[in-house]
Amino acid sequence: NIPTIKVGIVAVSRDCFPESLSVNRRAALVKAYAEKYAASDIYECPVCIVESEVQAMQALEDVKAAGCNALAVYLGNFGPEISETLLAQKWSEQTGCPVMFCAAAEENTAVLKDDRGDAYCGMLNASYNLKLRGVKAYIPAYPVGTAVECADMIRAFIPVARALVGMK
Repeated sequence: NIPTIKVGIVAVSRDCFPESLSVNRRAALVKAYAEKYAASDIYECPVCIVESEVQAMQALEDVKAAGCNALAVYLGNFGPEISETLLAQKWSEQTGCPVMFCAAAEENTAVLKDDRGDAYCGMLNASYNLKLRGVKAYIPAYPVGTAVECADMIRAFIPVARALVGMK
């Protein structure tokens, strides 16, 4: 009776940063996960949230339609406070399923210069706003990392999600 977990990965982006930065980082995360673990464990949501409740709801519907029973909110750059916490809040309310947060680290100074994005600040905002809104989410001890490190974080989240889904 051990539940199977399929994690939907939704990248969030802020409109003052290039959305392509989050899209590219999400693709790198999914590729890293597929190379190291089972690609069937995850689903890459094509919707990239840019400070919009409408896009947040589209992402949730897409993830649910894909049969996901856990959600990973991935900050590909400095994430918008409203949509990332709204996404987690709505997911929890609608499905009762677990949600986690992780974020991309800056790869190098060229990325900072040309496609800047500060996911460290995004994670600080996310954890603060989740607490303010009373939303429960899993945040790893070190939630910011490379694509491979974030893939490992998601893999470590699966047993947590399995336990929470099994308790429902």
